[in-house]
Amino acid sequence: MLDRKDLHLTLLVALLAATLSAAPARKAVSIKGMKFDPASLEVAVGDSVRWTNGDDRDHTVAAADGSFKSGNLRSGDTFEHKFTKPGKFAYACSYHPRMKGTVVVKE
Repeated sequence: MLDRKDLHLTLLVALLAATLSAAPARKAVSIKGMKFDPASLEVAVGDSVRWTNGDDRDHTVAAADGSFKSGNLRSGDTFEHKFTKPGKFAYACSYHPRMKGTVVVKE
């Protein structure tokens, strides 16, 4: 049988494990060679995506539904967006519309 101290420690460890497993994640998308890599990404509600422009040209990250837009990203700049609801979010570069990507957000 667990004494009071052991019980508290066991509960603390279980709580910490649950908290860490439910912690939001940050996923990365590179912008290089006039494309988004990866072009399609799956994340959970609450996760963030960070886009990093590794190209020698300026780019943007703009959602088709208007839910997020980076503004101008020069080489080396980043843009991050936290996804708070499930769905499929298509996006593109405003300057180069053939550059397209998708973020699928799951519950």
